[in-house]
Amino acid sequence: MASNVRITLFGKFAIYRDDKPILENLSNTRKTKLFLCYLLLNKDKPISHKELFELLWSGEDYANPGTALRTLLYRYRAMIESSDIAALDNSIISRRGAYQWNPDLNVSIDIYDFEEASEAALNSIESDEKREKALKEAMELYTGNLLPDSNAEHWVVPKAVRLRDLYIRVAFEYIQMLKSRNEYNAVIDVCNKVHEYIPVSLEIENEMSIAMQKGLESEEMRDQYHMFRSAVKDMDRIIGGVREEMETDSSENTAFVCEYEMFREVYRLQRRLLMRTGETMFLTMVTLRSKLADRHDPLKNERAMSALLECCKHELRMGDSICRYSEDQYAIMFPVDSYENAVKVMERVRMSFYRKSNLNEYMMVYKICPLKNSKE
Repeated sequence: MASNVRITLFGKFAIYRDDKPILENLSNTRKTKLFLCYLLLNKDKPISHKELFELLWSGEDYANPGTALRTLLYRYRAMIESSDIAALDNSIISRRGAYQWNPDLNVSIDIYDFEEASEAALNSIESDEKREKALKEAMELYTGNLLPDSNAEHWVVPKAVRLRDLYIRVAFEYIQMLKSRNEYNAVIDVCNKVHEYIPVSLEIENEMSIAMQKGLESEEMRDQYHMFRSAVKDMDRIIGGVREEMETDSSENTAFVCEYEMFREVYRLQRRLLMRTGETMFLTMVTLRSKLADRHDPLKNERAMSALLECCKHELRMGDSICRYSEDQYAIMFPVDSYENAVKVMERVRMSFYRKSNLNEYMMVYKICPLKNSKE
């Protein structure tokens, strides 16, 4: 019996039952979602606990990786149970030292349906009627890049590129079939659909040009097309220039240092982001004091603060934020999954400061508290 549950990874990650979205709060728990998506993209093989832990907690200290993974699995199963989705029962199976998406589960997953339809569409042995049906199905199934909100993850990129290239092959094959019947307006429709998801493809651009010359009925329609393509190319050039300007930053591999006013704006933005990522953001106040209470040397104190700032920049990560709050204090924001790990981060900063600065007459103290998201 066909399942009434389907999962989409093209365009966005979502789960549907009877075409209605379910488990929508999965997108608010970033690690649980990544855990599930990684298993889905590798559904034909078990993934070791070690591989999953390095994927989800790269660069973080964690006393018990097994417990962390079991917690993610527990959250996922609790969501399924509370939503009463029988089709997803036992969707993740435990093997010796590994987890795997259940390959026998009767659930539709768009990327695998797309691959199956594409294989049939590109099979020259099949009849034209069957191939055309498969071509249309594959074209409909591709609804955008693979997991676009996770496209920075190194394991998403190669699969996204492979599926995108397969989509272009399918589109090109469908275009050849339509051209053989002189259906040039249909070719234009296919090319426009591809351009929605893949703005630049020389093969599709060439086919569009040929179809435009033969299929567009009036000079006015051809002029409108040329105007549209020209505008698209201009936007590609402009956005490329803006991105290059924004990405040219020699300090981008260290924590972000800013003035207090900017820090407040970053804080407000982070509160909004917390609602989507499910992460916890911590605010830390760091104070540096001389142990020699009767001695006040402004120049030496400033050198100590500068040394502390350098340690903070290099011990924290990209995306963490730092500002000078007072003459002897810094305010810092960074995301981690627990208070204990927040303490570990700050202890790294403390040890780095004492190790590198030779300023043992100074005492570094800090206070940590979690930030509220905008719903709290």
